[in-house]
Amino acid sequence: MESPAPAPSDPYFYDAQSRRPVAWVTWSLIASIVGVFGLQLLEWHHHRDDIVGDTLAFSPESLQQHRYYTLLTYAWAHAVDLGGKSNFFWLHIVTNMIPLACIGPALEEILGHLRYLGLYLGGAIFSVLVWYFFNADSDEPIIGASGAVFAVIAGIGVALPRQRVTLLLFYVLPLRMSLSAVALTACGVEAAFIVMQYIPKLAPYSLPEVAHTAHLGGAAFGALYTWLMLPRSRD
Repeated sequence: MESPAPAPSDPYFYDAQSRRPVAWVTWSLIASIVGVFGLQLLEWHHHRDDIVGDTLAFSPESLQQHRYYTLLTYAWAHAVDLGGKSNFFWLHIVTNMIPLACIGPALEEILGHLRYLGLYLGGAIFSVLVWYFFNADSDEPIIGASGAVFAVIAGIGVALPRQRVTLLLFYVLPLRMSLSAVALTACGVEAAFIVMQYIPKLAPYSLPEVAHTAHLGGAAFGALYTWLMLPRSRD
């Protein structure tokens, strides 16, 4: 049996039905990321090359070359070539933008526009630094907004832990969960993939091409940042 719906006086109450202010930071982020992806696709279509993505991507080499801007710009680039699976060129960006569009506006309202922007940008930077810590000798670059999106997912779990939502598992199976459970489940899955990489029989199924450590780094930053930035009562 589910617990009664929280009253408006409950600090974890969030009225999803009332008119909301425009989440201009969330939608600006999505628009800019989609715009960059469009440039990547255009270049790939004409030249079968991704100079835009390569320029924005972070790697140990880019850090050695003092291209520090890639600590942030990598989160605006997404894969356009999925190893010959041309019909799924949209998969990387869509799996990042859907959670951001669904969760971001609520967290932006709670934190405020500038604090929310700080969470997103800080999550992007911290997540890639965590990845670099474990992959300093890697020759592979990293791209994608996943680390920042995990910061948002963890942030909403901290801000509204008791708020219940219907989550579409694999975008198909509906599950009723609290937002704290959603965040913990997402992090648990990432941790499980990391463990699987050290088990020979399971390693091929651990999605080794995915930066799981970056995801957990972003989530850790998002949880701590949100806890520190949440509006507190002065009573």
